[in-house]
Amino acid sequence: MGVSHQRRLLRRPHSAGRDRRSFRWAGGPCVSPARVSGRGWYRHERLRRVGGDGGRLDRAALDALRPPDGAALQLAYTIAGDTASGALTLPDGTRYPLVGVRFDSAAASLIAPTFVPVSGSQPPVVMLRLDDTPGTDRDFLQRLKARGLTAEVAVPTRLVGRGNNLTWSELGQWRAKGMGIVMHSRFHLKSSANAQHLIAEIVGGFAEMRAHGFATNVFVQPGTWGDSIYFDAPQKLATWRGALLRTFATVSECYAYGPLLTRSAISPLGIGHVTISDGASDARIRQYWDVAQRPNHATVILVHTLRLRAKDRLDWFLNLVATAQANGTVRVVANSQDLFAASPPPREPPDSVGDSGIQIQPQTP
Repeated sequence: MGVSHQRRLLRRPHSAGRDRRSFRWAGGPCVSPARVSGRGWYRHERLRRVGGDGGRLDRAALDALRPPDGAALQLAYTIAGDTASGALTLPDGTRYPLVGVRFDSAAASLIAPTFVPVSGSQPPVVMLRLDDTPGTDRDFLQRLKARGLTAEVAVPTRLVGRGNNLTWSELGQWRAKGMGIVMHSRFHLKSSANAQHLIAEIVGGFAEMRAHGFATNVFVQPGTWGDSIYFDAPQKLATWRGALLRTFATVSECYAYGPLLTRSAISPLGIGHVTISDGASDARIRQYWDVAQRPNHATVILVHTLRLRAKDRLDWFLNLVATAQANGTVRVVANSQDLFAASPPPREPPDSVGDSGIQIQPQTP
């Protein structure tokens, strides 16, 4: 049985609470156009309940929600366990549903920094990505290293070390060799998660990455998510769920934008990808690669190593990428933030030899 609370927000004096736990609220009104263009959920839709009296809000939340005429806003919610659900009612009677999940106040340190994508024309940049940390990644990562290539590894935090999956220690070793390590939810469930579950998977996932020494602000959406959390259109990001991503992630690798568009046509909060495993034909992979090499393109290329028919199935493609990188025609990065960053100054092209000493030659599959 939940406990109900009602407060008229702007008529209560502010005082600091001793309990460091707080509710992170999602939902609520878009107070002003300036705040809508900012960090959404945190800057205008987040209320922080401090202390244990059932309704005191911090000063920042009150200032963010104060209407010009100073009228009171009404917050009514019910607490059941670590979840609070209710609504914020404006003076004109407009009602906005809210949901809050209790986190330690340290969660505030997970707020993503401001991220401004580069503008203007840029050389092509590509990123290889490995999802889910299966044991088959070990061999593929060695193949990348032998060619001087890097990749981003998307980590479901609760699956690390299970069965034959990569361990946290191994992820640390690969990070030291230039691989990017980013968050891919906690459990990677097949789910259309309710609000509490979604917040826990995103905020909880970032918290667990940091706890293991892999702090990141990059989120990779599981392809198993459905319904309102399957972000396959920009409109789905214009919700409190999208605002949640804007709050904690600089880049969200979802499905909202097509994977082969120019960089100016996509957003860091919804960049898609192409998949070159899962039965993709050589001809299809070559089509992807042809587009990825065009100026001002930023392309994420996904490999599910568990679904490759043979370990050497993509050696020919990795050779193409390594040759293009050696010739300076494509920049290869290991973190999706770098897809939207300016290219570094040109440097002298290295010999096309991986650190294993193997000479790389283009191959025809």
